[in-house]
Amino acid sequence: MLLPFLGLFQTLTGAPVPAGATYSGRTHAVHARAPRLESDVHIDGVLDENVWARAVRLTDFSEFSPKDGTPAEDSTEVLVWYSPTAIYFGVRAFEPHGGRAAVRATLADRDKIATDDQIQILLGTFGDGRQALVFGVNPLGVQMDGTIVEQGVSRNQGFIVSSAGREAPDLSPDYVYQSKGHLTDFGYEVEIRIPFKSLRYQAADVQSWRIQIVREVQHSGHEQTWTPTNRAGASFLAQSGSIDGLTDLHRGLVLDVNPEVTQHTLGERAPDEQWRYAAERPVMGGNVRWGVAQNLTLNSTFHPDFSQIEADAGQFVFDPRSSLFFAEKRPFFLDGIEQFNTPSQLIYTRRILQPVAAAKLTGKAAGTEMAFLSAVDDRSSSATGADHPVFNILRLQRGLGPASRIGFTYTDKIDGASSNRVADVDSRLVFGKVWSLQAQAAGSRTHSAATGTTFDAPLWNATVRRTGRSYSARYAMSGISERFVAGSGFISRPGVAHAGQE
Repeated sequence: MLLPFLGLFQTLTGAPVPAGATYSGRTHAVHARAPRLESDVHIDGVLDENVWARAVRLTDFSEFSPKDGTPAEDSTEVLVWYSPTAIYFGVRAFEPHGGRAAVRATLADRDKIATDDQIQILLGTFGDGRQALVFGVNPLGVQMDGTIVEQGVSRNQGFIVSSAGREAPDLSPDYVYQSKGHLTDFGYEVEIRIPFKSLRYQAADVQSWRIQIVREVQHSGHEQTWTPTNRAGASFLAQSGSIDGLTDLHRGLVLDVNPEVTQHTLGERAPDEQWRYAAERPVMGGNVRWGVAQNLTLNSTFHPDFSQIEADAGQFVFDPRSSLFFAEKRPFFLDGIEQFNTPSQLIYTRRILQPVAAAKLTGKAAGTEMAFLSAVDDRSSSATGADHPVFNILRLQRGLGPASRIGFTYTDKIDGASSNRVADVDSRLVFGKVWSLQAQAAGSRTHSAATGTTFDAPLWNATVRRTGRSYSARYAMSGISERFVAGSGFISRPGVAHAGQE
């Protein structure tokens, strides 16, 4: 019963945390202070090093799905500590329904562990309660990672549309971290190391990060969380706990240089049945990623080679009036992609087909999240075939409380004498814990050199949601002009107005 007061006292006074302190989620002791230890461990999936005895313990999970507010059926213990260069997590997941025999674990591909038992660590390194990095592992340590940026997306549950629950992560980004696990007689055990080089975080001497631990149990279909989380809440991330008092974090030099050389040889069969080959000159290119500061990252690329990227997945066309969406998979564009997230997808980096050169700055400064991208595309993507299209994309966001935000977007695409520009203001406000309002207003201006015309067009939408277990509602109105063009975005189908209630 004293744990909540102990956690609050330590948070306010900065008192050192005793080794092995326990933080019980069900007693609302959700503000943990992990010890900083000058140590390192070999990530082998076995928590047998002495340093784990000094880590803090996050225990007493609660059920989240299918029903929240009750103690978790399965016991879970997460150990946390950090060194100057990384944060460490040790997981002991107890399975009372048969031990290892009841655990679902496969040697799956990365990001393909949805059908396995798993642990997800949600880290909000900027402490805003609106976005988080997701580091997931199955019992064998196979990784799943991505980002969550809450937009208030509804879920289809049979014939019922509900906003209850949590939004699925975007699994496009891949972060560098180490994990390994193994099955045990009591369930499974996992060891995780996340280097600070892989993270962006606040520019502060003392850090406070939001944290939520999610455990998914496949044999029962249950989802459990460390902090008690209300499915009726308008924000899942705002109900997270925190790791307080992180100090003296050493990110070190973050510099990745990836040079590339590509060369094409074309061949054809001549009339004499002999093959003739013409070798083109090699093209030099590469990528550079530089961590300017712990909260800012600069990426640049020159003549990148995307041939190693997997081919687009096949899709069926159900409505020929709607465009097909293909997820971004190119590494240069994936880094910091969550900060380009906008309602109505006004930013879609796959519009940049084969950049000759591009640069990108992402991060957070003075309380404002910023993402800027500038790219010069190949002539093959030009309408004339003779010009290099130039893209400029800017996205700014600022928090308005623990789960609300306001954002601004500007994009332009200049293709010779033709151009397209889009400006947008959008916001998501969470109030009364179960109510949220999301609104957006945007306008595009398009100039066509071929016809000599310039026209403006609007896009707007507003959605009011009430989340809840027994009652939820959604009221939405939206409109998009048939002349609205997003040269740097993805508009599946323009010329549509809609109003609805669910």
